[in-house]
Amino acid sequence: MSKPPKKVTTVRCACGSVEVEARGEPIMTTACYCDDCQEGARRIEALPDARPVLSPDGGTEYVLYRKDRVRCEKGAELLRPHKLQEKSVSHRVVATCCNTAMFLGFDRGPHWVSVYRARFQQPAPPVEARVQTKFKPASVTLPTDVPSYPSYPLGFMLKLVGAQVAMWLGR
Repeated sequence: MSKPPKKVTTVRCACGSVEVEARGEPIMTTACYCDDCQEGARRIEALPDARPVLSPDGGTEYVLYRKDRVRCEKGAELLRPHKLQEKSVSHRVVATCCNTAMFLGFDRGPHWVSVYRARFQQPAPPVEARVQTKFKPASVTLPTDVPSYPSYPLGFMLKLVGAQVAMWLGR
């Protein structure tokens, strides 16, 4: 039997009515510029009193955790999924108490949850890579503080596969 991860991070909605707990170290922290993330962010930002989701450069910053290490500890009844299309397998989860974007999840498939980086109390984990930059707004020049990739780089994919293997092995 594996030991539970020692590190516990709690993220909260803007008003504090919803708390989500993430256990262990994140898989990685990214800024995504894909069309879906940009559109999802715009829709959430259009909700009454919603907080910003897009960063100034047009990306959406996420901290990725294994799905088995994320759970809602408070206010689960206030969480609502938002889908871009009815048949989409991904959904952005919003705390309805204050229209705060909490995380991106999946109905089936991927073994990770993408928690919105803005939900972390400071200091939030630093962004390690910018992905799907081929979709960034044309007017934006990306910072050069971390690597940027037009799609998903091999290292990103290997981290996700490694996390899935560790999950299967109960580590």
